[in-house]
Amino acid sequence: MIAKNKIVYVITLFTFFIIVNISCSGRMSQDDPGFERSLYSAMKKFNNGNYRNAIDDFNRIILNYGGESGIDSVQYYMALSHFKIGEFFSASYEFIRLAERFPQSNLAEEAYFMDGESYYRISPRYVLDQKDTHSAIRRYQNYLDLYPGGKFSEKAVERISELREKLARKEFEAGELYLKLDQPRAAKVYFSEVINNYYDTGFYTLSLRRIAQAHKKMNRVAEYEDYMGRYRELTGRDE
Repeated sequence: MIAKNKIVYVITLFTFFIIVNISCSGRMSQDDPGFERSLYSAMKKFNNGNYRNAIDDFNRIILNYGGESGIDSVQYYMALSHFKIGEFFSASYEFIRLAERFPQSNLAEEAYFMDGESYYRISPRYVLDQKDTHSAIRRYQNYLDLYPGGKFSEKAVERISELREKLARKEFEAGELYLKLDQPRAAKVYFSEVINNYYDTGFYTLSLRRIAQAHKKMNRVAEYEDYMGRYRELTGRDE
């Protein structure tokens, strides 16, 4: 009798656990909105400009539905959300993550370009350290190498040109300062940097004239005549 009661008790307990398990599974299933509904909710926040909460949602979708078709779009909008709120380092990281995880995605090309755009936004005024400007140029060049003739290629070339003007200006202005301080040797170093490395910028011809003046101050007649000759050839003007 005791054994029979024990069997009944075990069966009852086992049945109880099954019911609880099913109940919990059903509740979890109801609590899980699924990929499409989760994405709809996240995109609604994104379109309303609620980028911070959208980022949280996009990140959660990637963690929970990483294998779903269309997850590359989720990664893209998470990166774009960071970009929209000025978190450009994070945006760059997420764009590159998209491009590297989903190289066959239709969004990969734009991701590489937006990586450059992220660093373009970080690039500071010419008087400051230009490490991020150099990074932006490298990223645009990487895009051009991967997608020669791509749909963002003209813009990438335009951005590189603009950033190179900034780098050239930094070197030129430093040379100008040393020339005003009557330190022609130091000035010559900076003007040479422009002439040798930024010959495609608007500061090239100006640097030819200034480096000629620096040589004149050092009584280097041959060098003065050489640089002035190159300046006249390009501009048709004298000092």
